[in-house]
Amino acid sequence: MLTATSTTRVVTIALNADQRSEVKVGDKVTVTLPNNDTTPGIVTSVGTVATTPAGGGSPTITVQVTPSDPAATGRWDQTPVSVTITTASVANALVVPVNALLAQANGSYAVEVAGANGTRHLVSVSLGLFDDAAGLVQVTKTSLVVGEHVVVPNL
Repeated sequence: MLTATSTTRVVTIALNADQRSEVKVGDKVTVTLPNNDTTPGIVTSVGTVATTPAGGGSPTITVQVTPSDPAATGRWDQTPVSVTITTASVANALVVPVNALLAQANGSYAVEVAGANGTRHLVSVSLGLFDDAAGLVQVTKTSLVVGEHVVVPNL
């Protein structure tokens, strides 16, 4: 009997099964290595069978990522990494911090804008794509303009 392994660099992700519909083959990713260096990659397979971890928890599916530049991963082998998956993007988007959003009674959203003279007022916004990694959200259908200062809570 003979056993063989591949020398191809692959990152394996246990993705929550409820996020399966958000990820597809070809999605771009950023792999963050243990030394905080990053390298781009691409989703090369998305599992279809969910399994529950041995210790319990949420069901997961297996997603495989191939680094675009395998040499950038260095000599790391079977090392935990972080992976950010880009499932959609918008060029030249107007974005605000997610924590600047103010939920309105009618179900809509607004942001508070700080004027140059110290005044503040609310500006209605519609929400677009979220960037979970950066904590930003695209805003559309708004009178908000680039360069205005939105108020965020001081946590």
